[in-house]
Amino acid sequence: MHIVFYSTSSNIYDGEKTVDTSLPSRASVLESFALSHPEHTFTIATQLPGMFLLDVEKNEIKEKAPHIQYCLLQNDDEELIAEEIAALKPDLVIAASFYVAPFDWLTIKDALVAEKLRSRGIKTVCHSLEFARDCFDKWRTHQLLEKQGIKTPRAVYLHHELFNNGGNRSFIKSNVYRTSVLEQIKKLRFPVIIKDCTGLSSYGMDVVNSFEEAKQIIFSKKTTSDRIIEEFISGTQAGIEIIKTEEKTEILPAMIFSVNRYGITSPKQSVKAGPVTGGRFKLKELKSMAEKIAALPGFMGLAQIDLVFDGNEWFVIEINPRLSGMTTTYEAMTETSVFEKLLCSAENKTPHQKLNYCFNIKFPLLEKTEMEKMKALPFVHSVHQIENLGAKQLREKGYLEVIITAENKKMLQERLIQLKEAFPDSMEEVFYKKAEEIILKLQEPEQD
Repeated sequence: MHIVFYSTSSNIYDGEKTVDTSLPSRASVLESFALSHPEHTFTIATQLPGMFLLDVEKNEIKEKAPHIQYCLLQNDDEELIAEEIAALKPDLVIAASFYVAPFDWLTIKDALVAEKLRSRGIKTVCHSLEFARDCFDKWRTHQLLEKQGIKTPRAVYLHHELFNNGGNRSFIKSNVYRTSVLEQIKKLRFPVIIKDCTGLSSYGMDVVNSFEEAKQIIFSKKTTSDRIIEEFISGTQAGIEIIKTEEKTEILPAMIFSVNRYGITSPKQSVKAGPVTGGRFKLKELKSMAEKIAALPGFMGLAQIDLVFDGNEWFVIEINPRLSGMTTTYEAMTETSVFEKLLCSAENKTPHQKLNYCFNIKFPLLEKTEMEKMKALPFVHSVHQIENLGAKQLREKGYLEVIITAENKKMLQERLIQLKEAFPDSMEEVFYKKAEEIILKLQEPEQD
């Protein structure tokens, strides 16, 4: 078979301002994958930056896998993109959607392309357009989960235009919509999280402890778009990935996330560790919930699920129907590339994989020689650094992410210490403490 992995983008990519380095390179990961499947041929068809798929330098592919064909998609219109992919004469097309700021909406574009490929009779693994739209809008996600009986925090939707301008006509003396929203917010259990319905990552989120604080935020100039006001669930933040095709569903083990001082996960600053094995986490209930999520209408492909466990129940916070920062961590945990997982799922096969313990930790930006020194450590699975040369704020300048693996939880702790000893001047104490804390959570004993 000829298999195409594809992804699109909505943004103009400026490679002059971005330096993205992966060790090992994505090309080497793809080459190993291709060599293990001599019965197939493969093409990567993507738009820049081709996150998770390409090694890019400035605006060019800097390294290519010898046994992979590459096609940089030249069009922006979904119909024309579908024509470009169809011209490759694929037997199977698999979406490998990534993300861009400020809107996490690329799965929608990939779904539009998938519809046009399917209309041509080409077998395509990609979430439906309706599912992609449901996951893009956090309020629609909330409604979808509630409708399917999947536990999610109580929330209130705020339509920005109606809330601010619903009573602006001269003959209207009161904004009934605004009053009703405020009354709904009063009934929530505080603290609450106020967040954009269509934002990316944790940008713009506020955790507030009282109704008066909530009012200050939603009446402020900061609130310029629709918002969701959601009860804050105190507990362990976690995540899973699910891969589903018509033939097969794979639910990957949960990972624990560290949180910031507000009690929420900030992807660019978090530490991840897994797999979660402790009995207190009610993993049977989590699996049952994951199966319900996989059964949602239009789920077809890979999705990352943000969760919180309050000590008694699991809650779904978000569904991100695309590749994520967890994807490469799962590659380390299972010693299996995401390409292998997606292909095996489409072919109704179980990939040959083992289960390592691992953690993913952030470092400040390092020089290339330091990155290579880090990758040379025997317990380092991979190193990835992204540097934004055009950033003005410190948080936006970039970070390095290193993934460590071990055979057991005790060894994972030891390797955290070894990593700190190898890079004493680079490892930030706050990240070390976060990693130490969540690895300890993995070690909690089973309940009788």
